[in-house]
Amino acid sequence: MKTYVICGLSSRGIAQFALPLIGHPKLPEYGDFSAHGKLVGILDLDRERVEAFNGNMGTAIPFFPADAFDRMIVETNPDVVVVASSDVHHAAYIIAALGHNRNVITEKPMVIDGCQARAVIEAERASLGRVRVAHNFRYTPLHRAIKRILLEGSLGRIVQVQMTYLLDTFHGSSYFYRWHRDRSVSGGLSVTKSCHHFDLLNWWLDDIPVEVFAFGERNSYGPDSPHIPSRYDCRQMPVATQKEFCPYHKRWNEGGVEQPKDDHLEAYAKVFSLPMNVQYPHPMWVYDEEIEIEDTYSAAIRYKGGASVNYSLNASSPWEGYILGIQGTHGRLETTHYVAPARCPFPVSPMETITCYPLFGQRQIHDVARVEGGHGGADEALRREMFVGACQESEELLAAAGTRDGALAVAVGEGVWRSVAEKKPIGIMEILGGEVV
Repeated sequence: MKTYVICGLSSRGIAQFALPLIGHPKLPEYGDFSAHGKLVGILDLDRERVEAFNGNMGTAIPFFPADAFDRMIVETNPDVVVVASSDVHHAAYIIAALGHNRNVITEKPMVIDGCQARAVIEAERASLGRVRVAHNFRYTPLHRAIKRILLEGSLGRIVQVQMTYLLDTFHGSSYFYRWHRDRSVSGGLSVTKSCHHFDLLNWWLDDIPVEVFAFGERNSYGPDSPHIPSRYDCRQMPVATQKEFCPYHKRWNEGGVEQPKDDHLEAYAKVFSLPMNVQYPHPMWVYDEEIEIEDTYSAAIRYKGGASVNYSLNASSPWEGYILGIQGTHGRLETTHYVAPARCPFPVSPMETITCYPLFGQRQIHDVARVEGGHGGADEALRREMFVGACQESEELLAAAGTRDGALAVAVGEGVWRSVAEKKPIGIMEILGGEVV
């Protein structure tokens, strides 16, 4: 049985790692992997939060403060270090774990910029440990079906991809009253969120992105939002009053509206709303003056093999998911993926459809059944692979993501916001300081 420690008792750290390793009988939906692994330590800057977690779960997992990483390794001697802290701290804990020759599982994004990515790659080269990046989008049934179609080669050589990604008013707005809205901590949405999408594109294409050019704006959040209540009232409102009038808040909190489910927040609620007083000492809201990251992007990405990608992100949309088109020399693939069907303002089919159009033939329809569970069943599949082992399909599809994959996804994200800021194309290897092998 392997032993694990977690750096950062975040909502994601709880749902994807702590609860499955504990195997709590009242939370069976997170799985029971206690026969395969044991959680022997939690490192966090908030002692109160960890103590509350232990109290709620009936456990006594040792707590270590944020600056006690080396002591935690000595006292617990873990086989694997799990990194689920805020994004900016990922690199430091990954590198420290590799320095102790430990294997690492890190949440996405692996790091927040190319400099950190290069440091992690170099640390892994000098270590006996290896890094696994939890890019769970590779484990959604629809995404795996698309990967299999691409591997079959019926579309020919892929020359062009269009992906329009939408975050709804519930999930998209959440990034702007959490720490993600600070680029120095998260890398901005093009890193902390879009790395999901860039890794998926890189994996589907099995290619290396080489250059990106992008436009970006903050259109919906921050002090210039067209939805800020004071625009209609001309008063400086405290957060509590803003919430009363804010359309984002009213959409999901008015009387009679069922509280939506969210993969990122559900586990947090189920462990009795743990305190977060250290991380959030004062109320934050989506119209705060200090918000400066973009909420809208349009980007063009060029790949080494010749393909190009047109990617867009909007973090204030009526529904959540993406519209995808993949054009090859011999045909085209299209699909629309609804990430949060329960929050859609219209009915969503229990089946997902991939349509393939051969260049000189009849269209072909591939139906993929939706799977229950976090991120469309991807979380459960990834947990089983991390704690038990890879299935045959994962090995055939090369689904496991490592440092190279994590670095490339982050580098595209950094390239997007840098291109917006510098108004020029950005080379991916320029960001990473050289070729990534």
